[in-house]
Amino acid sequence: PTSKTVEIIYCLPLFPSLSSLERPHLLIYTDLQANCLRSERRNMAWGSGSINTCDALFKRVESNDSRLVELVILPMKKFGAIEVERLADIITSGKNNMLKSISASGHSIPSDALAKLGASLASEGGREISYIAIGDENMKDEGVESFCSALEAANGGSLESIDFGFKNMTSVGAEAFGMAFGPSNIKRIELYRNRSIGDEGMIKMCSAACIKSEIPFKELEMLDISECDISVEGIQALTKCLIGGDGGNKRSSSIDLNASENPLGSEACTSLGKLISTNAVCKLSLKKCALGDGGILSLVESFKVGKCDVAMLDLSKNEISVKGALDLASSLAKQSSNISNLKEIILSDNQICDDGVLALANALQQSNCHGNETLKVVDLSSTKCGVAGAIAMLKCSSLTSVRLFNNNLGSDGFEALTPLLEGGHPSLEHLDLGGNRAKESAVASLLTAIMVKYEPDISVLRTIELGGNEVGDEVERILKQMEIIRPEIDVARDRPSVEQPNDFQGMQNALQE
Repeated sequence: PTSKTVEIIYCLPLFPSLSSLERPHLLIYTDLQANCLRSERRNMAWGSGSINTCDALFKRVESNDSRLVELVILPMKKFGAIEVERLADIITSGKNNMLKSISASGHSIPSDALAKLGASLASEGGREISYIAIGDENMKDEGVESFCSALEAANGGSLESIDFGFKNMTSVGAEAFGMAFGPSNIKRIELYRNRSIGDEGMIKMCSAACIKSEIPFKELEMLDISECDISVEGIQALTKCLIGGDGGNKRSSSIDLNASENPLGSEACTSLGKLISTNAVCKLSLKKCALGDGGILSLVESFKVGKCDVAMLDLSKNEISVKGALDLASSLAKQSSNISNLKEIILSDNQICDDGVLALANALQQSNCHGNETLKVVDLSSTKCGVAGAIAMLKCSSLTSVRLFNNNLGSDGFEALTPLLEGGHPSLEHLDLGGNRAKESAVASLLTAIMVKYEPDISVLRTIELGGNEVGDEVERILKQMEIIRPEIDVARDRPSVEQPNDFQGMQNALQE
């Protein structure tokens, strides 16, 4: 219930047609949906006629059932004003001290009921509850303000994690949120897909938090503001809020910040660079933010200031060209001591081409050569990486995971990579070669090379992804041999002859098989 991905799955119809789902996500969806059903059977007291009501579940909450610590109320359940107020009364009464989490997104709840629930969480009886996800897109500012009203007086109560994603709040709701949780001990905040927050809302939220606390959000560990239509002024306000006007970071921990799919542009990277150089962020997701090469240059300049905590940098879909890749490569090489915590870079869907990939590979440690040895994971999917770049990446001895999905390497690329994969790989644990349109003969040759087992066996390869390349009887025969010779390697590939389940019964049958 604390996962945004699971939250989204919960909000889907329970028995949908799966035909519209993309194939790579089908098994994940199927597994999550089956787990949801098993969780319901385990956590709910099912009785005759109880499938759409919460009565049996609330009785378990009221009886302080020790097995029920995470309350998950799916959209198929009736959970309106009466049910919310009943739950609030139970919490306020102090009868339950086992419940830690409430996940009830996807339900339309009136503001007065949200106010009562917020008050219950602010009460002594709500002190054990640390996570809440509540409401739907109809919640809007009125619902957010109502929920936050009593919590403002209680400095956020005991809540450590809150999911207010896709609630249609504007700057008004954002300000109320800042007043309630700025001085709190909140650790995880999810505000994703509130597109009306914008710069005004981010400014008001941060200003309110700063008014309420000298060190706002001092315990914050994760902030998701993706798809909130935030640009330069909003990021400037957030930076000032998190590191203070004097530019010094006084917070207790660095933040996993997701600002993806906002129109940030290159200018916002100056402020983002301050978050990096002051160790205010440990993970930074900036997917599809129109950063461009200028934005990348501003970010890498922050690496020169001092040692940085950032461990993951997602720069996918940012219109980065060869120039931006060269600047990043130079920084990886020259500032390697300052960015020794940087373990993962995602550059997918940027046209950095072979020259950019080669520059990055040359900046990394290779056999008998010096270079950046701390970077472990690189995603180069859909970057127009050519065969030369792919070869160079597989020669980087420090990397444990490389994604080369959808680079049109073709059969020639597979044949060129085959010698590097004979006997597995001494450092790569995961390799994604999916979507490269190689013919079956090239796929078969590559797998045959991987299957070779030398003594001593120094390969650490555990997963190779080959979906989107030609697979037929020859490859399937080799894979059966691999199961015996190299059972430790998982090969993900297309199985065009196997029909995917298109209904719930089919999904159940597939799970049973």
